[in-house]
Amino acid sequence: MKIWLSPLVLGVAVATAIPSDLPLKLETRAEIKSRAANVHLRLERAVDGPIDFTYGSCSSSTLQDSHHTVAKVEAQHGQRLVWMIPEKAESNGCLSAWDAKGALVGRSEPQVLHHQWKRRIQKRGPESIKMNGTGFDHVGAWFEGVKYLEQQQPGPVDVEKAKAKEIAIVGAGMSGLMTWLVLSQAGLTNLTIIEGGKRLGGRVRTEYLSGGPFDYSYQEMGPMRIPDTYTDPSSNKTFNISDQQIVYQLAEELNKLNGHDASLSVNFIKWIQSDRNGLNYRNSVRMPSGLPPTINEIGLNSSLGPVPVELSASAKGLQADLAEYLPGPEFNDLIAKNIFRAHSEWIKNGLKGLGGDVWSEFAFMVNHLGPSLADASAIGRTSYESFWASIYNGFYFVYGTWKTVDGGLSRLPAAFRPLVEDVTVMDRRIERVSYEPTSDRVTLQWRDNQTSQALQSASYDYAVISAPFTVVRSWRLPPLNPVLSSAINSMKYYGACKVALEFSERFWEHYANPIVGSCSTSTDIPTVGNVCYPSYNVNGTGPASLLASYVSGDVGASWLGRSEAEHVQYVLDATVEIHGEAVRALYTGNYNRRCWQLDPLAVGAWGSPTVGQHQLWIPEYHKTHSNLVFVGEHTSITHAWVSSALESGIRGGVQLLLELGLVDEARATVDKWMARWIDV
Repeated sequence: MKIWLSPLVLGVAVATAIPSDLPLKLETRAEIKSRAANVHLRLERAVDGPIDFTYGSCSSSTLQDSHHTVAKVEAQHGQRLVWMIPEKAESNGCLSAWDAKGALVGRSEPQVLHHQWKRRIQKRGPESIKMNGTGFDHVGAWFEGVKYLEQQQPGPVDVEKAKAKEIAIVGAGMSGLMTWLVLSQAGLTNLTIIEGGKRLGGRVRTEYLSGGPFDYSYQEMGPMRIPDTYTDPSSNKTFNISDQQIVYQLAEELNKLNGHDASLSVNFIKWIQSDRNGLNYRNSVRMPSGLPPTINEIGLNSSLGPVPVELSASAKGLQADLAEYLPGPEFNDLIAKNIFRAHSEWIKNGLKGLGGDVWSEFAFMVNHLGPSLADASAIGRTSYESFWASIYNGFYFVYGTWKTVDGGLSRLPAAFRPLVEDVTVMDRRIERVSYEPTSDRVTLQWRDNQTSQALQSASYDYAVISAPFTVVRSWRLPPLNPVLSSAINSMKYYGACKVALEFSERFWEHYANPIVGSCSTSTDIPTVGNVCYPSYNVNGTGPASLLASYVSGDVGASWLGRSEAEHVQYVLDATVEIHGEAVRALYTGNYNRRCWQLDPLAVGAWGSPTVGQHQLWIPEYHKTHSNLVFVGEHTSITHAWVSSALESGIRGGVQLLLELGLVDEARATVDKWMARWIDV
């Protein structure tokens, strides 16, 4: 390999004259910030091939003077090359083209290489976890794509053919819709969304118990809120929570694409997470008003609340020992600014360098810190899960402010409807996926109805699978990597059950101590869980809906064997017991009950990988398996949040663009959707 020094290295400015009469024009059309770039070819006159494309000094006069070869191909007008840039390539060199006789037939302008990959390597240090697609940094997906292209030694790209590839997106939840948007805006023209149900949005599901979005009698049966800002308690400075900004940006984009049509608009309002007037109903204790004491009243008189449990000296010691291993306040700043980097840091250096993903909370305490089982139980750390979910969810709930969508979160996927209705097939439940190596195509199979014996089929160049693994594991699949198969077949999903009840008036806002929004009311009535009051249309008139019960995990599963009617009656009776018999007469009879484990298109509320599974599984999601790309909140570094699904859709779209050699489009996607909020 030729060694040469660019003008930037020498520290001088050298104006190199680029011949203007050469028959082959070469150019890059995007800033070069990663180790992959597209080189665009424009052929003005015929050139004898094959052509050697190289990078090196802008004054080189022979092929041998080059720093490295980019490709050797028959050049065609409008073609693109995929340029894989070596780590040691210097900036301000030129791309050159040489014909079969070694004559110069094309040369680009000097190329500025920003060398961000070098800076990242230096910052991480020799012992750090490499950017191998594990999602530890948002650009993990980018670098895994670059690595994949290096392994495959990509040839020239026929852009028109690449953008005409037939792509199926299986699932019209938020990750599938986001994948469609990324690929559509990158210019792909042959996209089909296949949805197993009759609606867009997946687990984003607002139920309108009467009227429409702006009659304000609705409840969120899926996600309810979007984290927004974080205030550092030590400095009192407020930051946007960066990973959540994708949701707000998507709303802006959809509003623009829909011409700011008010019927499709997605606008955000404040979500009220807590209220000191929330009721604490335990041990049947009531105030003279007949209502249970509020949180504020218990704060003023602790005798009104449950008797606090005094920890033993050894349990207090365990709490102190555990705190030494958990991240401090500065880690919250990192989560707010770049959760992907925070994830990387926790996976590598968490628990004082022991590795944050390889211990469950319970196993770490019992097997490493060595307390009694009773002490571990006493401080509430009996989870078999890793610490990561507790860390980021604790950050959101303790330090964050919130927003929600005015009129219901379902307005977010609904805003996609006019954009995707011509490319979406509804009510088609995929059952089988196969891959044919000879044709290099994926075949999807389904039944026109669930009792039909005949299978229908269609084939595609690629399929993006956004369905939850709880659904995918029941499909017949092509042979897959054992690690990916393990993820599909064994990822745990949390269950959740919600019951919404409609009342003729907002009685909770009429108390002497009015409850304004929040999920602050709690009770010891079994299997009721949280009670959430609407944050919207506060002090409004007309009917309103209360989320009268929200339970998740094993508690929620206790309702799976009971009828809907029995469940709703139990929750109504509990609501009356908490708020007083007078509210029974205000119940309109309208309700909605949703247990996500009973939904055949979800079979669970959100993905919940356990110890070691982020480290083991996430790298596989960043690979293309038999022309299949897997996305969904379960493939992200966080789970259960709308942003998790959207981030995975961006990653899957970038991954597929790289697979097709459309590097400029992949980079533009990263710059548009991620670099605006996160340092990439």
